[in-house]
Amino acid sequence: MPVKRMRPLAVYVHIPFCVKKCAYCDFLSFPPEALPAGSEETKRRYFSALLAETDHAAQELRSGRTAAGTESCQPADGFEIRSIYFGGGTPSLADAEEIAGVIARLRRHFPVAPDAEISMECNPGTVSVDKLRALRETGINRLSIGVQSFDDTELTLLGRIHTAAGAERCFRDARAAGFDNVNLDLMAALPGQTAEALLCNVERAVSLSPEHISLYSLIIEPGTPFFSRYGEEVSDPHAAPRSERTQPHLPDEDAEREMVHAAWSRLEEAGYHRYEISNFARGNLRCRQNLVYWERGEYLGLGLGAASLLDETRFSNTRDLKLYLDAFADRAAASDANADTGMIRENIERLDEPARMEEFMFLGLRLTEGVQEQRFADTFHREIDSVYGETLRKLVREGLISRRDGRIFLTPYGTDIANYVMAAFLF
Repeated sequence: MPVKRMRPLAVYVHIPFCVKKCAYCDFLSFPPEALPAGSEETKRRYFSALLAETDHAAQELRSGRTAAGTESCQPADGFEIRSIYFGGGTPSLADAEEIAGVIARLRRHFPVAPDAEISMECNPGTVSVDKLRALRETGINRLSIGVQSFDDTELTLLGRIHTAAGAERCFRDARAAGFDNVNLDLMAALPGQTAEALLCNVERAVSLSPEHISLYSLIIEPGTPFFSRYGEEVSDPHAAPRSERTQPHLPDEDAEREMVHAAWSRLEEAGYHRYEISNFARGNLRCRQNLVYWERGEYLGLGLGAASLLDETRFSNTRDLKLYLDAFADRAAASDANADTGMIRENIERLDEPARMEEFMFLGLRLTEGVQEQRFADTFHREIDSVYGETLRKLVREGLISRRDGRIFLTPYGTDIANYVMAAFLF
């Protein structure tokens, strides 16, 4: 009897609700006052739409077509879910029953690997130990806590709803609820932050002994309150903030590099291995969902604005909440033979070979182990030097990448200017 050839699948589920928008946040999320109807009614309709979209997407995949409407080019006996990630917004605002419903609907349509990683983002101040226990019982087995800082002044500046003590309490409640795989998110290069201040945050995180720590530098995004305060500094590092000039300045590039490298060193000393530019893990507890993105695995995005990569086709859902809710209103997707998610799909791009090569390089180089030359050859049936030889030689001469043991990876200097290095692989 032939062995079934299952295609690994990761699933991202977007929950767009939050308590309030943070000052730096440009994520697709809605505080209660931004919702078109009462927040509870909108949330009810949203989870109903999520279930319907799951039914539609599963039917399309079973029929041999991607959710973007293109014919499948990789025949297989079916998909097996290896990871599920609930992101947002603030997914921990959802009721455990709502999360359980989504997981159960996915299990109805797809086999889920026995050791599948099922993650949820969680903000301190939105959960109790009882709620965390209820979430653990749904099958969530990895928690990512959005701490950002253990300094109350920095938390106030960021617009977070929690305190440093609340963040520690959230972590301890997670442990009490049975979570043995926890990530803590931290931010660097905050206005007025020094290397010493960042190291204090890192020390507080390390003292809790989570399995994973993410450390991201602040990016000032257009359309956020921080952009109105600090956007001028981004274009002119010597300028005072546009408004409220008594506010602290952003660290300059040299100061940011110094504080981030000091934090990296401390995390490595504490036993956390940096496996990606901004992510550290103990043992083998790397985030599987993120590895799928960086290694260009297949993933299905469900919910408002969620992105997918299936059969070398990238697409995303609409960011229009009313359109998303209306698309699935009162529709029994499981019994609809003509189910179609096309009305909510946007930015559909069928990737040609040059685009796939570009992604292979600039996503793979985010990983500290870098790009495997043999995997490039196996994927594209061409030696990497026949495509990128001149580019690779130039970057090696500039000290930005190294080639060793069949791998290509960023040097410390290359990591500091990773965007420049990755842009070199665009055709």
